[in-house]
Amino acid sequence: MPVPDPDEVAPRRSLPAWTTTPVPLGAALLAVVASAVGGTVVGTNLPWGDVPLTVERGTALLQEPSNGLTSFEGDDGTVIGLDADALLWSAESEHGEGRPPCLREGREVAVELGYRWVGLPDGGSSLTPVWVGC
Repeated sequence: MPVPDPDEVAPRRSLPAWTTTPVPLGAALLAVVASAVGGTVVGTNLPWGDVPLTVERGTALLQEPSNGLTSFEGDDGTVIGLDADALLWSAESEHGEGRPPCLREGREVAVELGYRWVGLPDGGSSLTPVWVGC
C-alpha cells in the first residue's frame, strides 16, 4: 500500500500574517500603573513576610539534650512541646539559632516563647514555635 503524499491529504494553506493593533499610550500607562498597584496590594496582604509573632511568657524545661526536646508551660497554662535545636533565640544582647544558651537539662527557666499559627491544607491550624527569649 503506497503512502499518500502529505500535500495531497492536507494541502498547505498560508497562515494569516500577524497583525498589530495600536494601543494608545495612555491606556498602556494605565495598565502598567494598575498592575503595580494590584501587585503591591496583593503582596502586602499575603500571609508571609513580616507577620508578627505571638509572644507568651512562661517556663521552659530541656527534657532531652540529645534531641532538643523541650517543654514550655505558659503563664496562662498553655503547654507546648518544641525542638529547642530548631529555634531562633535572644539572650540579653546576644542572638543566635539553635539551642538557647539559657536552657539546661532538668532546670526550669523563665522565657518568652514566640510562635505563629500556621494554616494547614485541611483548614485546621498548627502552633509553630519560632523564637525563645531568655
